[in-house]
Amino acid sequence: MKQYFTIIILSILSLQMMAQESVVSPDRALELFTQGNYAEALPMYEQLIERYEREAKYNYYLGVCLVEQRQNLSEAIKRLKFAQSRRVNRDVHFYLGKAYQKAYEFELAEQEFNNFLKYATNNDPRRAKALRSVEDCKSANTLINKHFSIQIIDKDTVPESACLSQYNLPEEAGTIAKNKTFFKTGVPPEKIMYRTEKGDDVYFVLEEPDTTLHDIYFMEQLLDRWSGSKNLGEPVNSDFDDRHPFLMVDGTTFFFASDRPGGMGGLDIYRSIFDPESDTFSSPENLGPPFNSPDDDFLFAADPFGERAWFTTNRGVAPGTAVVVKIVWDNNVFKNLTEDVNQVRELALLPLSEGNFWEDGTKQEQEKQSTAKRNSEQQFQFYINDTLVYTNFDQFLSDVARMEFKRGQNVDMQKDSLEQVMRNKREQYAQSYNQEELSRLMDEILELEKKVYGHDDQVKRHYIRARQLEMDKISELKSRGMYNEAQKPAPGASSNNSLTAPALKSGNFSFYSDEEFMTRQERLNPMYKKYFSPAQIQVLQQTDSMYTWAKIMQLEASKLLESSVTSGTEEEQQKSLIQRVRNLDSLSKNNQEESGEPASRKSRYMQQQALSMYHEALDKKFNIYKPVLKRMAENQGNGHWENLLGEAQSRFEQANNGIEKMAVWNPGQYENLGGLKRQAIEMIEQSLLDSQGNNLTVSATSSTANNATSKQKTESVPADNQPSITQSERQNANNVVKAAFGEPDKKTASRKPVYKIQIGVFRNSPDSEALSRIPQVTSQAVPGKDLTRYYSGAWSGYAEAAQNIERVRNNGFPGAFIVAFIDGEKISIEKARELSSE
Repeated sequence: MKQYFTIIILSILSLQMMAQESVVSPDRALELFTQGNYAEALPMYEQLIERYEREAKYNYYLGVCLVEQRQNLSEAIKRLKFAQSRRVNRDVHFYLGKAYQKAYEFELAEQEFNNFLKYATNNDPRRAKALRSVEDCKSANTLINKHFSIQIIDKDTVPESACLSQYNLPEEAGTIAKNKTFFKTGVPPEKIMYRTEKGDDVYFVLEEPDTTLHDIYFMEQLLDRWSGSKNLGEPVNSDFDDRHPFLMVDGTTFFFASDRPGGMGGLDIYRSIFDPESDTFSSPENLGPPFNSPDDDFLFAADPFGERAWFTTNRGVAPGTAVVVKIVWDNNVFKNLTEDVNQVRELALLPLSEGNFWEDGTKQEQEKQSTAKRNSEQQFQFYINDTLVYTNFDQFLSDVARMEFKRGQNVDMQKDSLEQVMRNKREQYAQSYNQEELSRLMDEILELEKKVYGHDDQVKRHYIRARQLEMDKISELKSRGMYNEAQKPAPGASSNNSLTAPALKSGNFSFYSDEEFMTRQERLNPMYKKYFSPAQIQVLQQTDSMYTWAKIMQLEASKLLESSVTSGTEEEQQKSLIQRVRNLDSLSKNNQEESGEPASRKSRYMQQQALSMYHEALDKKFNIYKPVLKRMAENQGNGHWENLLGEAQSRFEQANNGIEKMAVWNPGQYENLGGLKRQAIEMIEQSLLDSQGNNLTVSATSSTANNATSKQKTESVPADNQPSITQSERQNANNVVKAAFGEPDKKTASRKPVYKIQIGVFRNSPDSEALSRIPQVTSQAVPGKDLTRYYSGAWSGYAEAAQNIERVRNNGFPGAFIVAFIDGEKISIEKARELSSE
């Protein structure tokens, strides 16, 4: 009986082995391989290799299957090298080249592809692929010299057609979807499109005629319809496959995927910067590893508010599937120099970062919890007043204020994008020796720098408006008894968004007394005490102080610019332009440090800070003055005050509109618009002073006595570490301080014309290097034309101006000539010299 059962068991095992042998027959495996069905052939050759490990053909077939299925590259290389040593098939060079390329062994890959090309016929479709792969290996070898540092939160392998299901992009960052969700006909329905957060712009792809390639197109919403489709053209589109568009909420940073030459292989993710003024895109930049790899990498999308981003890749997974990768997208995403290729190989595997990013429960629920948590956590610090700080969007009570704050954040992002472009161009400049290219890059760098300065101011204006709108909403709720005290910031908290005066180091400035400040305070303090709360008085006094400091900084900037022409050795003055650009970076913190910074650059930076502080002081004061006069006019039915307030409001808005339209940083124009704001403020201020009565007017005797006291104190007790100054120096300082922003003294103006040197009328800004070598430069827009007049210096006598004319002409402005002004109005030189008794 026992023998009987043994025979049965052996028979069953024999039948199983025979069945297995029939399923894994070499002929069937070869048939599947020849058909290109590598997915089914792969497990068969894995079983065959277990039994016939030294069989060269099985090693070759298994290696090819692994390469085509994008699996276990080290095993594939091992099998193909063994087959190569046995000279099984010359095509082993092609597949070994692919395996080396995907394993980041680019030099070995080039060798194998070149070996394949030596015998490949012209009609072999793999020949074109090998030629392109050689090109990709060369560019990839350069791209891996730098890599991005990223934190990977999550990754999921899904069918490639379902990758969008893993993107949780909020509405405020726009919408990515398939074409069929928006277009009815005329476009490939399954391809990906992007619609901006406002819903008025759509980026999508169309197949080019008679090809399987794509180009990216754009449509915008008009008043009653959509515009026609517009091809984005070069440099975004190319003769290759370009798709998967995504525009950041900053409106300038554009991502897309392309398989153009110069990448790492397959589709790569590129970034380009859109310039709305010229309606052009910058040359696309390949993001490099770990975003890109020798496989297909595409569909980058980011949520800058939630500091998250996604991209998709098919590296390491079977054809038809893809990996959707979710990463942290914040200020810590930056490029590093690569020390070793193994660094890149490890990053290419996209390992999850350490830390538990998910709580218990399903991933969908976890993502909801994570989003809710982000909304409640601190996202920023925005001070509404000295005691109220917001840290996330939900705390805003005014929807309008929230949107204004977001606009400020968006402009800040645009500035970051421009800064990145500026860095790239400076790197190009430092590496170029072509004079034509150097000249072009320098012009582009200077224009970008002006835009960056202009964006700083736009950000501040949006934040000031958001702050005022929110305060108005709080006041409204308080009057209705519906306001609950918000949580106050922790002691010592600081805000990135609070608009305070820049840090001033007294050792960096000459000391100037401003007697006007004390006189002004005597005149204004009684009015402050009558109409404003202690907290408001504190802010008003702060604005008065900021205003005075701004004038002093403007004066100091003029001194620095003047000294930059004459100071330094001849060798330093003749330092090559390329060296100066290498040391110049307005994005670096070093530009605020004294060490190694050119005086001309410090002057420009100080002037920008002075004007910024000046506008901030004016904005704060206007926002406090306006509601007080408005209430007084309403309570007393004073039509004069209502008309005056309307006129002041009109001037202030006119100034802000002018700033909004100022595409690039223009100090002269910015200063003029500040003067318009000051006129609006002084109209209200004078009305408030008049309502006090004549008894509050400071007498001339009192003012003179105070001035005398102020002078005595200044002369007898100079500030620490500051040189004492002479009477003539003080008088000159006070004159320049008043001239910086103040209203002109008409009595003095009628007797003392101001002489300037007009250097020309320009559509674009003159060369900044040339401007830095001449006396202080001011500008004035030509009404009704896109032109600006530029002037150098400001002298009280014609002889002084004449002494500087040759210096201006010799520094790049041969057509310069002297002009004269009284009270801001241009007069003839003859009339000016007559008034000056010259």
